[in-house]
Amino acid sequence: MKPSLYTALVCAVIITLSACSKRIYVPNMVNAPVLKEKYEFKGSITPTNLQGAFAVTDNIGIMASGQYLYGFNAADPANSNDRSDNGNLFDNTTRGSMIEGGAGYFKPFGPSKKMVFDVYAGYGGGSFKTLAPDYKTGAGVDVNDYTIRNHFSKVFIQPSIGYVHRVVETVFTSRFTIANFYNSSMGTKAFENNPDEKNKFLRVADKPVGFYEPAFTVRVGYKYVKFQAQLQFSVPLNDNYDYNNSVNNVNSYFQPVAFNMGVAVNLAQWYNQARSR
Repeated sequence: MKPSLYTALVCAVIITLSACSKRIYVPNMVNAPVLKEKYEFKGSITPTNLQGAFAVTDNIGIMASGQYLYGFNAADPANSNDRSDNGNLFDNTTRGSMIEGGAGYFKPFGPSKKMVFDVYAGYGGGSFKTLAPDYKTGAGVDVNDYTIRNHFSKVFIQPSIGYVHRVVETVFTSRFTIANFYNSSMGTKAFENNPDEKNKFLRVADKPVGFYEPAFTVRVGYKYVKFQAQLQFSVPLNDNYDYNNSVNNVNSYFQPVAFNMGVAVNLAQWYNQARSR
């Protein structure tokens, strides 16, 4: 990993811990199935993500993922941008959804086939909306006047390597995404007194944006049902959005870190075979 990429990861954490959340791109949880055999199914559910993967042969898998963010509640003053919390790691002022699908290759390896390598590629799309930074609650305020929205489509490729055991699984995935933003829209009063921020928002759709989105996934349980947790970063691979070289302005419309917890289900025959696997 180049030093500049390390720097970008550090900046991502700093932004998450210091900036108000106004995201029009929140990366969905990485679908990291690490399948081992034909007809194996693996799925997971969290409060914001639903995922599934199925092995159609001993080495070919398909997968699908969906995401829905419901944290942005326009009628709830607790979600206004004049609150004191920062929305660290969670997309609590963004609403929207996306879906994606993909196919790929997987290969168990090692003496007892506990290690798995896979690589998937796919396509997806969706849209998100949030509130402009100048939105304040108050009598007679129409939230729609301050709502900003973007649509996007994306392609991705993601190699993974993982350790898969009947009790625990650990997976590292490097997802590379190219997102194309379009149909930007905003309420009539959004950025009314902040033309620089308005131009910044509109420039998001200037050209496709590449992201490096590494993820660390852990599953713990026994056989068919496990607790799942994933820590994920999302680092833009260009500097088109570094305005005035200010850290507080770097990629402020893209969420840089996400953390998800949920339940994973795995249906496979290998659980019934030798315990060494």
